[in-house]
Amino acid sequence: MKAIGILGSPRREGNCSKMLTACLEELSTAGFETDLIYLQEKKIRYCLGCGTCLSEGECLLKDEMIELREELRKANALILASPVYFFNVSAQMKCFIDRMVAFGHRPRLKGYGGAIVSYAGVGDPELVANYLSRVLKTWGIWPVGYAIGFGVLPGEVKREDLDRARDLGKRISNAFKENLRPEIKEEDIVLRNQLIKLITNYKEYMKADYEFWKSKI
Repeated sequence: MKAIGILGSPRREGNCSKMLTACLEELSTAGFETDLIYLQEKKIRYCLGCGTCLSEGECLLKDEMIELREELRKANALILASPVYFFNVSAQMKCFIDRMVAFGHRPRLKGYGGAIVSYAGVGDPELVANYLSRVLKTWGIWPVGYAIGFGVLPGEVKREDLDRARDLGKRISNAFKENLRPEIKEEDIVLRNQLIKLITNYKEYMKADYEFWKSKI
C-alpha cells in the first residue's frame, strides 16, 4: 500500500514538514510505501474557474498537477499538511485544493487519511484541520483524525507534537486493519445533496459531472 503526504508549507524543514515526516515514518514502519510531495517545488498554476474539468472531465491547464493527480489515484492513504496562515491554509495548499475541484465533484480517491496543522498562536488550528478533513472526504478519502503542533520558528515543534503526528500515522494504519467506516454526518448529507442538485440543474454545462452521478441519483 502507498501513503502520500502533501506538504503545503513553503518551508521544506519547517514545523509541518517535521510532523508530516513523523507521520509518514510511522506508516512506513507499518509497511506502507511512502512519498512526501512538496508543493512549493511544483509548478502549479492557479485555477481559472473555467469549468472545463466539470464539463469535459479534464483540466485545461497543462502543468505538474497532471502527474500529481495520477500519483494521488494510486495512493491508499493521503495526509494533507499546512501551517495556519492568516486563519487558514497556506497559499500553496489552497492553490492545490482549488485545482482538485473535479475530484470534489466526482470523488475518485479511496482509502484513509488525515490532516496535520501547525500554528504560531494566532487563529484556530482546529478549524483548519476540520477544513482539510472535509476536503479529504469530498475527494473520497475517509479522514480518521488530525494532528496539531505549535511552533513560531521553523522546526520549533516539540516532541509531543511529533508524537501526535506519529499517532495519526498509527490511526491511519489501524483504519486499514479494522476496515473502519466513520459515521456519516449531517453535514456530509447536506453537502452531497447540494452537489447533486447543482449538477442536476446544470447538467448541460457540467456534463462530465452528470455522467458520473446520473446512475447514483
